[in-house]
Amino acid sequence: MKRFYLFYAFLVFFFGSCTNKVTSVSDKDSVVVFKYAKNIQMTYIKSGIKVTLINPWKSNATLHTYYLVKNRADATFGEDGTIIQIPLKRSLFFTTAHANLMTMLGCEDVIAGVADAKYMLIPKVQTGIKAGKIADCGESMKPNIEKIIDLSPDALFLSPFENSGGYGKLDQLNIPIIECAEYMESSALGRAEWMKFYGVLFGRERTADSLFSVVEKDYLNLKKEAETAKETRSVLPDRKVGAVWYLPGGKSSVGRLYADAKGSYAYAADTQSGSLAVAFETVLNKFENSDFWIFNHFGSINRKTLLAEYQGYAMLRPFKEKEIYGCQTDKQSYFEEVSWRPDWLLSDLIQLFHPDLKRRPLRYYKKITD
Repeated sequence: MKRFYLFYAFLVFFFGSCTNKVTSVSDKDSVVVFKYAKNIQMTYIKSGIKVTLINPWKSNATLHTYYLVKNRADATFGEDGTIIQIPLKRSLFFTTAHANLMTMLGCEDVIAGVADAKYMLIPKVQTGIKAGKIADCGESMKPNIEKIIDLSPDALFLSPFENSGGYGKLDQLNIPIIECAEYMESSALGRAEWMKFYGVLFGRERTADSLFSVVEKDYLNLKKEAETAKETRSVLPDRKVGAVWYLPGGKSSVGRLYADAKGSYAYAADTQSGSLAVAFETVLNKFENSDFWIFNHFGSINRKTLLAEYQGYAMLRPFKEKEIYGCQTDKQSYFEEVSWRPDWLLSDLIQLFHPDLKRRPLRYYKKITD
């Protein structure tokens, strides 16, 4: 369950938008143009908004189609999608990132229930659960179906996975499922831009649009700042899992974050948008002399526990020189924030890649020296 969580474990669009560009298609339809997101399309149509989620795992295929309407009774759409009456009032969230986005958008009252509650570092969620105002619906991989039925939320927010085979009993509840596939975007800003879709679902389109503008501006300014660095260090990401070491592909969102931070990464030229599963021998060959090592972890960790996990770590230069930086995700709001605030993560990476820039203190990472 910890593995699932760690992988996963993130409309101004009804009557206009602050900064979204709208391109005319016909007298009746217009398209909302996303600047960075590639796997979502939104079109204003006569009766509402058509949202198309593109399948990130299958070329030229649709993951899901939604029709957003203000009055479901007036909907005149076909049967090729899910009709959702907006704004949503009370929903169930299966991921901490999407629950936290509600707090960022100022509509945390819509959180009627959550799954994997013990992993959520959101004070208002934990307080709401204790007060009985937010339902704890069990684990995301084994939700409490009876409690969900009693809760009767107006939507379920879930992250889809390749070849998952659907959502089991959740598919039978007659509750709209919002498939949160933004994590498959290949750029950090593309991932964050999905907040505009979630904003319209909850009547917070202007707030979401304004927040994204802040994120975009800060992110692009940080990229420019990174270009002025005179010192650049090399990174070794993540840790060994079982028999392999998973590394971000060069075109993955993390790989592109390294590129935007102007850092040195051995797989920068790789064209994969997902993870690379490599043997420790390959890691040793490519990363043995990396300047620093960075990873997320659950629970406390030190150099002694790292060696207990795998003795081979002792061969790595950053281990020897104590240039190890960890983010303890059960203490730091990493998974809650980085989908929507990649600028905050980029700031940390720039500080680690370019110490000469002397940026702000690290937000997520702490040096492991013991």
